[in-house]
Amino acid sequence: MKDIRALIFDFGGTLDGNGIHWLERTYQFIHAQHPEITREAFDVADKTTITEFFLGDPSHEWSYQDGSMLPVGAVASEHAARCSLRETADAIAVGIYKRLGLSEQMKDEYVDWFCAGAAEHLENNRRWLEMLHGTYKLAVISNNFGNTRGWCDEYGLTPLLEAIIDSTVLGIAKPDARIFEAALSELGVAPAHAIYVGDSYAADMVGGKNAGLWTAWFVGNQVKTCEDPSMVDVQLSHLHELTDFLDSD
Repeated sequence: MKDIRALIFDFGGTLDGNGIHWLERTYQFIHAQHPEITREAFDVADKTTITEFFLGDPSHEWSYQDGSMLPVGAVASEHAARCSLRETADAIAVGIYKRLGLSEQMKDEYVDWFCAGAAEHLENNRRWLEMLHGTYKLAVISNNFGNTRGWCDEYGLTPLLEAIIDSTVLGIAKPDARIFEAALSELGVAPAHAIYVGDSYAADMVGGKNAGLWTAWFVGNQVKTCEDPSMVDVQLSHLHELTDFLDSD
């Protein structure tokens, strides 16, 4: 029988999108208008841009941990850590669109589309979290640029959260079990009494399960490959379906 007392969420793709990671949303938008751009070309532009934004220098060769978009062992620039969600989305879009030879107008349309969608999801989920607040301890773990707390402040989530863990601030990224342990320590909850909710199998499901938590995989309307079903306790097509799982025996 479940005895879940804490709900811990990924941010990007989970609280701000319907189970679709930032990278996938960006590629889908570009591919719809420019199907000639290959996924390989997009991935190169994206990785170089992320490294440049994160470090302020794209020239260094970094390794990337499975499930993380950020370079292993790198320290974020102060600029990246201060950016709002829109500033972050715009800065990344500028780099990707320039590298792919796409217009600034299309970049601006993308940023408006992306941020409007993120704001809508965050508002809907904030109201849902308000209903859960008090019954469960709530937290966020994000592989991010050091600005997760600022984004939670920006969208009114911070008063509902007892822990906000950012990989750049902590110096440890998902799927490393230690990032989950840091959140559990702040919450004062044992792994068996917490569930981690995220859209990434590699970072969220594998990481959460290896840390001993329950896991909820937010797939939305996407087709995603699950290499090991034992890593996933429940699969969600909509984030708020988690309530049904929590209420079931």
